[in-house]
Amino acid sequence: MQRRTFLASSAAALPLAAAPTYIKSICNAIFPPEMPLAEQFRAARSAGFEGIEIRLGRELKHDSPREQALRVADAARKAGVAIASIWVSQALAQTPLNHHDAAVRAQGVAVLDSAIDLASWLNCGAILIVPGRVGNGAQFVYGYQETWDRVLAEMRKVVAHAEKAKVYLTPENISNRFLVSPRDMRDFVDAFQSPWVQAHLDTGNMVPYGYPQDWIAMLGKRVRRLHVKDYKVGTRTEAGRSVPLGEGDVDWKAVMAALRQAGYQGFCSPEYGYQPDDPEHAGKVSRALDRILAI
Repeated sequence: MQRRTFLASSAAALPLAAAPTYIKSICNAIFPPEMPLAEQFRAARSAGFEGIEIRLGRELKHDSPREQALRVADAARKAGVAIASIWVSQALAQTPLNHHDAAVRAQGVAVLDSAIDLASWLNCGAILIVPGRVGNGAQFVYGYQETWDRVLAEMRKVVAHAEKAKVYLTPENISNRFLVSPRDMRDFVDAFQSPWVQAHLDTGNMVPYGYPQDWIAMLGKRVRRLHVKDYKVGTRTEAGRSVPLGEGDVDWKAVMAALRQAGYQGFCSPEYGYQPDDPEHAGKVSRALDRILAI
């Protein structure tokens, strides 16, 4: 399969090849929030990226009409980028799948259902999901076990829809204090018994409590999307923090070896925010990603 043909499919299903095929992608948080998506697509391609992840909630929402989604998909195609995934974090934050109220959880399921349709219209193969928070900062809200049970029950309601639409549901490991170990993520994904529920792995997010190469080794072929991010481990006098690619404590040599061993193919998307004082920020991230992928 030629690389262009592969990209045109938006990697809805990523077949394994003899050598790893990594697709440089970027999270659209790196661009000004007011920049139209069509311009973001062109800026991403200009910076050397072939894919983009879209945060929903501004120009495009989880329940945007089909006609609007098709226009966005056409703009991405014309710019030469694939839409790697869409994020439903903002909408699900208002209707969490682990909420005590069953009616609120039902609204969260409806969000996922509409996002699956949207992803299909966008020719996008995956939805990034923050499946539930057990608390807010120091405030404990939901138990870990009840979060596990409720999120499993609610997400199961949309798996058949995702399979029909050929859209992966990919929970991500973030600072939500849920799925905080590779074993938890593995068991959570496996509990669905569906190839359409996989992991969206972030190499930086687990550094405060784990090692990305260990997560990759345990998750193996369950990794469907990848956020490439660096992190500086904290000390007694300095808090841990996200840092530019290559300037943190992520062992990129070990990470790349683990990805090869796991047979990972597909999108590799740095997740970094907009820096208004640095117009070359996206290009710098692109070049840093090149160095990592060349290891």
